[in-house]
Amino acid sequence: MNTSPYYKAFVAQTLEGVLQSIFKKEEDVLIAISLTNGVYLEGLLIDLKKDDNHTTAICLRTQNEEISYVHMHSIAMVTVKQPKKMVVELSQGAISRPLSSTSNELTVLQLKIWLKNEKLQLGSQIKHINVEALNLKEENNRLNVQDLFVAFKNCIESITKDSLGKEAWLGVDNIVIQQAEKLQLTIEASTLTISIAIHKALPQNLSSLLEEKLLQLL
Repeated sequence: MNTSPYYKAFVAQTLEGVLQSIFKKEEDVLIAISLTNGVYLEGLLIDLKKDDNHTTAICLRTQNEEISYVHMHSIAMVTVKQPKKMVVELSQGAISRPLSSTSNELTVLQLKIWLKNEKLQLGSQIKHINVEALNLKEENNRLNVQDLFVAFKNCIESITKDSLGKEAWLGVDNIVIQQAEKLQLTIEASTLTISIAIHKALPQNLSSLLEEKLLQLL
């Protein structure tokens, strides 16, 4: 039996919740459903019907190119046939990204060189971006740092569109990123500290969250 560590992060969820997560995925995920009458279907989820935010029926394209319509109440079990594509959703964010997305290796040195080059876009006053407090042994963490910085750059671009924002941002010359379970921004002297759960899935609206918190500080 496969004992890969990522399986340990999966959590129990409702069948409806799993189906809704699969439907939101941009890439196809092969699933199987077992019905209460013993019928077994395998294929791709192509649509679901909601009533008052509850799924009432699904539409499944089988491997034989047939279309099956199934009432939600008749589903006894949902099996995700390609769980590696769904690790973020199946772990509810405990795993930061699909395992397949780590095919392009990003070493610690490459990340630090990338940060050094990218920090120039934050303003000439930024002297250093410190990530030494983070666990960078895991590639997912390194990729998350990269994604976090991209979101942060978008946040700064939005804040510095006017002269008032530009002037306020000039008061920051060092950035520290550290591990924490809850997203938090603090400024002490001229150092901005970003605390975030770097080992978990980053919020989809991270850029706007960073902007909201930073505007409260500047």
